[in-house]
Amino acid sequence: DLPRPSISAEPGTVIPLGSHVTFVCRGPVGVQTFRLERERNYLYSDTEDVSQTSPSESEARFRIDSVNAGNAGLFRCIYYKSRKWSEQSDYLELVVKGEDVTWALSQSQVDPRACPQ
Repeated sequence: DLPRPSISAEPGTVIPLGSHVTFVCRGPVGVQTFRLERERNYLYSDTEDVSQTSPSESEARFRIDSVNAGNAGLFRCIYYKSRKWSEQSDYLELVVKGEDVTWALSQSQVDPRACPQ
């Protein structure tokens, strides 16, 4: 079986509105394609721009230049190697902060009465 990939975010998982974030997906050497997914298997981005970072590991980087409320939510990585897809990584939650409002997960899960007018 293929080892599960890992996912991290630079500079972190809480990003000010309009700032950049880079998701880093890591897997074993020999990965052909990394895929960054949103929750519910929604395809976000594929890349074949895979770099080998050590004798046993490769990675791909997915940059969002200017985050907005729509970028908040859960992300995970999978990769393609040896003619099959790996298991998914754990989810990573991206939180977007701006002007006294924090977006996490979907706006529909927030009680509108709790939001400042």
